[in-house]
Amino acid sequence: MIKNIYNNLFKAVRFGWPFVLIVIIFLGCSESEDVFRPKGEIVAEYNGNYISAEELEKLFGKDWKTKEEKINDFLRIWAMDKIVAKEAEKVLADSDKDFRKELERYKNSLLKYKFEKNILDSVLDLEIGAEDIQKYFQENQKNFELKENIVRVRYVKISKKHKKLNKVKYMIQYKDSSSQEKFFDLIKKENIFCEANDSLWHKLEDLTNLIPFKLYNDEHFLRNYAYTEAPDGDDVWIIYFTENRLKKGVAPLEMVEDKIKAIILNQRKQELIFNTEYKLYQKAIKNKELKIYVKNK
Repeated sequence: MIKNIYNNLFKAVRFGWPFVLIVIIFLGCSESEDVFRPKGEIVAEYNGNYISAEELEKLFGKDWKTKEEKINDFLRIWAMDKIVAKEAEKVLADSDKDFRKELERYKNSLLKYKFEKNILDSVLDLEIGAEDIQKYFQENQKNFELKENIVRVRYVKISKKHKKLNKVKYMIQYKDSSSQEKFFDLIKKENIFCEANDSLWHKLEDLTNLIPFKLYNDEHFLRNYAYTEAPDGDDVWIIYFTENRLKKGVAPLEMVEDKIKAIILNQRKQELIFNTEYKLYQKAIKNKELKIYVKNK
């Protein structure tokens, strides 16, 4: 019966998930033989199993009769499940019809999943502190090797004829908060396009795709220079690198922080589940509920 249900559900997939869910619910509810004839209009009948108009109305709405194609498909799937199951009862040997072991394994899997979920929902510590992140980062730096060059950068796009061009070239290289404030005041006043967030890391390749500048030797430039320009028609890009990390070096912590949090959280989940279940295992041995007769060498 179970195998027939699964096979029929695959056929139902082509009608969309809402339809599949209806089939799942209905077949699940009608798994046992219904020897009682329901009241009201009977729409389909086979071997003591019935589908009534009332049931179809609950599933498909009051206008179910207008949904001819869906209703016919649903009834066909329902009927095939019952017909094939009845034939299987006649043809298969008793051993082939015994699903007790499969059902027990399935039940245990569901119970174990629900139990573990309950543990995680009620006990798991979701708070991951800066010290935990820093500790993991320090102990696993080899796992955070950079595959490409990354930079922190400021850049503006400005007309080559702009009267404040030289001042912008100088001021973009600010070193303190006072100079930074003056720079942004100028940018705002002159309505100059600017990106200057020193906390963000960018892949150098992404930057070169955005701005038409070329570094003939990326590593050499980044090691020795911080400033460059890139003509772009009547405008010019002014680019100032505030920091860089070269490929094969270690990624900055802030760039991998979210990844580390996810790793630590997953480790906590696994550890919590294992410890809880192992304690139950030890308790069963101690209380002589579990008896193992094979001696370990």
